[in-house]
Amino acid sequence: MTQTNTQIFCSGKRNNSIGQLFNQNENKCPRWTPLSKIKNANKVRKIVSGNNHNCLIWKGINNLEFYQTITNNQIKFFTIENEEIKDIQSGYSTYLILTKSGKVFSLAQNHSYCEVPLSDPQSSTFEKIRPVPFFNKKENNRKVETFAMVGWSNYFVCKDGKLFGNGYNEGRLGDGTSNQAKNLPILIFENVTRVFGGVQGYGFFFTTKNNELYACGANSECLGIGNHSDQLSPVKVPKWKAEDILYIQTNECHSILITKEGKTYGCGNDGYNGLTQDKSTFTEIEELKNKKVVEYFGGSRISLVLTNENELFGWGFDSNNQPTDQYGNTRIQTPHKFNLPEIYQNNPSIKLKITCGTYCIYLYPSYNSCLIQDFQKLFESKIFCDSKLSLNENIQFPIHKIIVESRTNLQISTIEDLLNKESFSKQEILLFLKWVYFDEITNVDLLKQIFNSLNISYPPKNTFQKDLHDLFNDEDSKDFTLLIKNDDDEDEDEDEDDEEVYEEIPVHKIILLTRSGLFREMFENITEESKSVKDYSGKSIESIEILIKYFYTGKIELTADHDIQLIIEELEDSIEYYQLNENSNILSQLNEIKNKL
Repeated sequence: MTQTNTQIFCSGKRNNSIGQLFNQNENKCPRWTPLSKIKNANKVRKIVSGNNHNCLIWKGINNLEFYQTITNNQIKFFTIENEEIKDIQSGYSTYLILTKSGKVFSLAQNHSYCEVPLSDPQSSTFEKIRPVPFFNKKENNRKVETFAMVGWSNYFVCKDGKLFGNGYNEGRLGDGTSNQAKNLPILIFENVTRVFGGVQGYGFFFTTKNNELYACGANSECLGIGNHSDQLSPVKVPKWKAEDILYIQTNECHSILITKEGKTYGCGNDGYNGLTQDKSTFTEIEELKNKKVVEYFGGSRISLVLTNENELFGWGFDSNNQPTDQYGNTRIQTPHKFNLPEIYQNNPSIKLKITCGTYCIYLYPSYNSCLIQDFQKLFESKIFCDSKLSLNENIQFPIHKIIVESRTNLQISTIEDLLNKESFSKQEILLFLKWVYFDEITNVDLLKQIFNSLNISYPPKNTFQKDLHDLFNDEDSKDFTLLIKNDDDEDEDEDEDDEEVYEEIPVHKIILLTRSGLFREMFENITEESKSVKDYSGKSIESIEILIKYFYTGKIELTADHDIQLIIEELEDSIEYYQLNENSNILSQLNEIKNKL
C-alpha cells in the first residue's frame, strides 16, 4: 500500500459563521473534513472560492480543477495550453487566471454586474476558460504583472505600471466617477507596483505607488485614511510605506494589513477588524502582537490568520452568546485560537495555506516543499559544486553537474556550445539556473529563448520534483554508495578480525549533501575521491532505503511487506539524527500513516 501525502481540509457550510466552523465552548474544530476526492495535495499551489459552493484548484504548472460543488463529483479539468499559470483569484462569480506571459483568462458564470471582463459576459459559463481580450488582442497586447479581485470588480497592474479596472462601479473603480459598470478594463492610475483586494470586499481596494500606499472606494472607516468619506480616486494612506507591507485584504466592512515582519493591523467596523472598537486608521491587533502572522484570509465578516508556528486564530461571526452587530448577528470581536486538524497539530514543519469563500474554508499544505527549499539553498550557497558552466567573455558558473544535466537532458559541454552561439548575459543565465535548481521562472520570454537555444520544448515537460524522481530511478548515474552494516550476519563467536558485511545503497552524492546535515558534516572528514561512506545509525536497511527515496521525492512510501511500526519509529528518529530540514514533512506523513493503521 502506497501512503498518501498531506491532506486538504474543508470546514463550514454557509454564511462564513465561525460558530459553524468551530466549537467555541470546547475550543476545538470537530468540523474539519478531509477532502479525500482531491488527490495529490502536495501538488496544490492554490485554492480559491467565491460566493457559491464551487472552488478552483491550481496544480502543477498549468493544471486547473474546478469543483462545481465540493461535496459531489462534479469536477471539470482545464489546462491552458502553452502557458504557465502565475496566479488564480476569485470574485463573487468569476475566476481569473494570470499566466507568466502576462495574459489573463476567465472562468465565469454570466453576471449582471459586469464582473466578467469580457465584451459578452452573458455568454460566459463554467464550461470553458476564455481569454480576456483587452489584454490579448494584437493591437494592444498589454501584459499583466499582478491583479486583485474585489467582489464584483477586478483590478489589473500591467507591466508598464498602469492600473486598469473593470466591473461594478458606484465609485469603487477609482476612475474619479461613479458611472455605470464597465465590462472591459479602464485606466485608473499610473506608476503602480501592487494592488490588493478580497473576494468578499465591498467596493474598495488598495494599491501602491512610489513606495506609498493608496486607498480608494466605499469607506466604512476601512480605507485607513482617518475618516469615513468615500473616495472616487486613490488617495494616500498616511504613515505606511509599500516596502513594509506583505499583504492587505479588503472585506465587507473592514481591512486587514500584514507587514513583512508578521505584524497584524485592522481598521473598519469593530467586531470584524479584530479590535474592540471602530478604527479609521490601521491599528495593531493586541492579541496578535507577539505572533508572526504569515497567512491571512477573510470572508465578508470573518477573518482567519496562520502564524509561522502553524497556530490558527479567527474572529468575526459566531453562533454563541457574544456581542451583536447592528443586524443582530453575534460575533467574536477579537482573535481566538482554534485547533487545526489532527495531522497538522503541533507540527510547524508543514507550512499551511488557507482560503475562504462564502460557504467554506479550505486548509492545505504550502506547495513550497522542503525539497525545493533544500535545492534553493544549495544553489545560493554554491557549495559542493563539481563542475563549471563556461560561457563567452570568460563567464563561469559553478554548478552541480548531475542536477544541470538531469534537468536539461544535455551534457554540460553541449549546453556550453549551444549557449555560446547566443549573447546571453550573466544575469540571464542566472535566471535560467534558478529554473534548473528550484523551478523559479521570473521571465517567461527569456526562458523560452534559452530553451529554444538548447532545443528544449517550452513549457517544461517536468517539474523539478518529477526530474528528481526520475533521477532516483537512474541507477547508472549514481556516483556514490551508502554502506549499511548487515546486523543479520553478526555472530557473537565471530572472530574480531573477520571483515564486516555491509549492504550497499547506490545514491547520488549531491543528494545526500543537499538533504542531510549529518552527511554534510561527514563529508568534511573524507576525501573528495571517496566513493562510499558508512552509515552508523543502526537503523534497518528498509528504513534507510525509504529515507533515501524520500530525499529524492519528498514522499514516504510504505508497502504491506514492510514492518510498518518499526519503520515509523526509525524514521521519526531520523529527522534529528540525519539533521533534516526543519520544514521536513516526514512527521505529518508518518502521523497520517499511523492514523490509518
